[in-house]
Formats: sequence, C-alpha cells, structure tokens
Amino acid sequence: MSTNHERLIYKRSRRKYYRARAFFYLLCFAIIIAGTYYLLHRPWIAFGRIVVEGGENITVEEIKRLDSIPEPVNLFNVSRSNLENVLRNDLRVEKVSTSYRWPNILRVDVTERKPALYVECSYNGFAKVGYNGCVLEVGKGIKDASAPFISGRKIGNVYNGDIVKDKEILGLVRFLGKLDKSITSEISEIAIDDSDKIKIYLLSGVPILLGTSEKLGEKVDTFVIICNELKTKKINAEYIDLTYSKPYVKLRQ
Repeated sequence: MSTNHERLIYKRSRRKYYRARAFFYLLCFAIIIAGTYYLLHRPWIAFGRIVVEGGENITVEEIKRLDSIPEPVNLFNVSRSNLENVLRNDLRVEKVSTSYRWPNILRVDVTERKPALYVECSYNGFAKVGYNGCVLEVGKGIKDASAPFISGRKIGNVYNGDIVKDKEILGLVRFLGKLDKSITSEISEIAIDDSDKIKIYLLSGVPILLGTSEKLGEKVDTFVIICNELKTKKINAEYIDLTYSKPYVKLRQ
C-alpha cells in the first residue's frame, strides 16, 4: 500500500503530465493556425474575386491597378479599408463601400460623379466639370455625350481636382444639378455670350434664353415645364425667352 507521500508525488506528476500535454496541444494548434495564415496570405495563392457594382468607368482591372492588387487575386491580401480610401481619393468616385458575399466575393459598390458639362480650357483642351464645380478630367477632346458643352467660354489652365471659379459656370452647374436626367439629356449645347447671358440649345433645335446666372435657380421649374411641353406638343418656336418673369415664346413665321 502506498503512503500519503507517494500518493502526493503521483498526483503532482500526473498534473505535470496533463499540463505538458495541454501545452503540447496548444502549441500544435498555434503552429497549425500560423502555418495556415502564412499559407493563405501567399501572393501565389488564388482565392476569390472582385465584383464592381454601379460603376460605369471604374472597372475591376482599374481597381486592381489603383490598389496595386497583384494577379492572381488573393482576397486575404486585400484590405477593404485601404481599397475604400484609394477609391475615395479618385475624383470620379462620389461614394464607395465594400462587402463580402458568399462564398468568396469582394463586392465594391461605386457611385460615380456625374459630369455636369464640358468647357474649353487652355492648350485646346476640354475640362469635364462635375456638379460640385470640380474638374473631373482634362483632355484634348470631348469623349462622349454624357454632358453638354459650353461654347463662348474658356476657363484657362486647370487640372484634375481644381474648382472652377467662373461665376456663370458655377451658376450653370447648380442649375443643371436641379434637373432630372430626362431633361439634361435634351440639352445639346450651352452658349454664354460677352454679356454673360446664357442660352441653352435643345436637341429639338429650339434655343432657350435664360439671362445671366444670378437668378437661374428661380427658373428651374419653368425650364422643366417648357422642355416637357416641347417634347409632347409641336411648338414651332424660333426661341423661348425666360429672362423675364413670364416666358415669352417667339414663333417662327
């Protein structure tokens, strides 16, 4: 029969054994976790894909380039917060958010800034101006018909990200920002003369005189009504004058 001292030594040895075994299991588990983490973050591991929603000009390939995401795509190496910050600093992007979709998709929801108008600038270039007055892009020509062109005005030497200072253009930007897409799509050109008076040409060929930019905000509702009337009714107008309190329609002879 064992003595109390022997039983005490035996219990202590058993406790040491269980502690050592638990430590060994924990160490193995930690090694497995660390090894898995290391393996999953290797750049040559392909895992998942990126999907862009809502963007017309922001593509998956461009997102990879902007955030320096290498091929093959490994979502374990892609930082959502960093990707969002990169896109928020892009002048073309108004809002961006990211989320994961089962099983291995990173979804990037982008709301792009819409151009309000094109205006000529220095060196025979054209500036694409957003609804906040910010220059979104400067190029040698007008690439698309996404926004009307302003004739009779030049804004000098500008760069991407600059804010337009011209009072008439800023007034026009605010005016256009209050119109629906269905109305702005009917505008073919905007002209500003030497007296800073604004004339809008519609696709129908009818010019609408708005006067200076000082009271453009008060003419939004009337302008919308006139545009809708021209679309639904056959009005043989030479021009429509909104510079006065009541619209004046000059009919063709």
